[in-house]
Amino acid sequence: MPPKKQFWDTLAKRYPHFNTPSMSKDVQEILAWTKEQGIAYEPQSTLLDIGSGTGTFSIPLALLHVKVTAIDPSANMLAILEEDARNEGVIERIKTHQSDWDTFDVPRPYDIVLASMTPAIHDTFTIDKMIDASSKQGVFVSWGSYRLNPFVDALLQAHRPNELFSQTGSIKAQDVMARLDTKNCSYSSKCFETQWSDVYSFEEAKEYAKEQLERRSIVPDFARIEKLLQELVSDERIEISTKAEKVIVVWQHKPR
Repeated sequence: MPPKKQFWDTLAKRYPHFNTPSMSKDVQEILAWTKEQGIAYEPQSTLLDIGSGTGTFSIPLALLHVKVTAIDPSANMLAILEEDARNEGVIERIKTHQSDWDTFDVPRPYDIVLASMTPAIHDTFTIDKMIDASSKQGVFVSWGSYRLNPFVDALLQAHRPNELFSQTGSIKAQDVMARLDTKNCSYSSKCFETQWSDVYSFEEAKEYAKEQLERRSIVPDFARIEKLLQELVSDERIEISTKAEKVIVVWQHKPR
């Protein structure tokens, strides 16, 4: 099941915005490739952004004059989205709803549905609901075969040394493509590599470690956390890097 709303509310203060360079680079690459595959981000087209977070896709799409409906369970994430959208002059093109995907009422099919890197899509029901939420096209983005973060790996091993953990989440692109097959939708996919680094103060890094453990239902041991962080301190700052593969899936609904 997805992490609780409180987790995302806490994470919001450090989550990337639409114009964070590493995030913006990935978003622009995804939008460019999906356009090549025929996804039509046309002015006045309607798009549902599932698990919109801080608006990393919603705002760039609204800048293209797409009419966006952004849903997310976190009020703090949506507050950031709305503030950034207002600053960019596109707030009138985005409707926000604080809701989880499982219970969100889809009033009518949208032209396009998009779900990127979100735990909202976590089982067959939520995959099918995502596919059925669009009348024309869809975009799904997930982790690929690897997500490498040496600090998180060491953190998990320090707390659960005999347990194997995955950093790539539970729902894979293959799960979505399998459901698209059952619905007779044509689709294509692409993998690409991404990487980013975040720099924290010691206390901020402790909070980051705490969040990583709690989202996996592990009680933080702060003595172990501090020991790991002491090994990474440089000029009173701590840099944590991630390298990962992402997968994009796009699909088209066949005319009825």
